[in-house]
Amino acid sequence: MEQLGKQEIELLRILQSNSRFEISTLTDQLNMSRTSVYDKIKKLENDGYIKGYIAVIDQKMVGLNFTVIVNVSLESQRLEYVDEFLERISVLEEVMEAYVIGGLFDLVLKVIVKDHEAYADFIAQKLSAIPHISKIQSSFVMRCIKQQSALPF
Repeated sequence: MEQLGKQEIELLRILQSNSRFEISTLTDQLNMSRTSVYDKIKKLENDGYIKGYIAVIDQKMVGLNFTVIVNVSLESQRLEYVDEFLERISVLEEVMEAYVIGGLFDLVLKVIVKDHEAYADFIAQKLSAIPHISKIQSSFVMRCIKQQSALPF
């Protein structure tokens, strides 16, 4: 962050709240020319600050009504076991987020599926098929209180 100026930081804040911007709005808010805004955006993309642009979809509107937080323990924390697990879950479309954690479990996953039957299929056919898992604990989300993607910087 020290490498970024105030305009770049403000530009990132604006883009993460709405990347479908009107260039005239950005030029006014940042007091910059169109070319300067586009150049700064391109530089932020090239430097890796901006990883991509997405549309945030309402999961219920597309029939994905079941969110589960899944805690996973592996038989061992051997590097090859962890690497294999991470490789295998990275291609599972139901896994929205995955974290290696410290504490009682080794990993925590956020899984989104259609319903409890789809989740049972996910566990039986996909997650349990990954070797070296010793324990799976599922917590079913009853209600989402807060969900955001904007970073607090």
